[in-house]
Amino acid sequence: MSKSNKTATFTNDERGWADFFITRIGLILFAAILFLAAFKIYPMFQERESRLNLDTVASDIASKIEAVDSMSIPGYKYNYVFEENNRDIRIEISTEYIIARMNLSSPPWGERELIHPEPVITHVFAPNSNWSNTSGFRRYISDMIGKGKNGDISSPLDFNNEKAKVDAILESTRKELARSPYTPDPDRPLFIEKVIIYYKDQKEIQKRDYVFVYQ
Repeated sequence: MSKSNKTATFTNDERGWADFFITRIGLILFAAILFLAAFKIYPMFQERESRLNLDTVASDIASKIEAVDSMSIPGYKYNYVFEENNRDIRIEISTEYIIARMNLSSPPWGERELIHPEPVITHVFAPNSNWSNTSGFRRYISDMIGKGKNGDISSPLDFNNEKAKVDAILESTRKELARSPYTPDPDRPLFIEKVIIYYKDQKEIQKRDYVFVYQ
């Protein structure tokens, strides 16, 4: 059979045309499915890896705060340094949570932000509208309480008359940080310090432990 006859036979064979189009359509659909799968799988794995990273960073900071809280040494200070490969993570610190955020927005996949809150067992106090570090806190207490007392070991506060004032100050600060958490600069170390406020009653010296973070 000549080449022209073979072509004519294929052209006149409806089943041949049907198989041809089905095969082409099948290949197109298969390629489209692969493309869509790849389009969704990449952000899915990216998000999973990013969530694990957020959890790791937030948990690490929370564990360091709790480790400092367990110390019995007044004024113990730990310098936390943010790892360079994690400096695209935004950290927010309130009195009860370490919140890690990461922006995954990109043109193909739109606006996306991942958020991981890590609870902290102890209440941690960060810079706020009243003080930015521990020395600023002592000055603020001295100004608010008066009489030149700031609650350190050499200048204890009166347990019966002044503890309620300090508790009110700390509660107000807790609410402020819940509304507007502190965001440390990842290019600078974060100081985590054990702070003890001393109170004196008629019989003995009492103390209350806190953890402060600042830069």
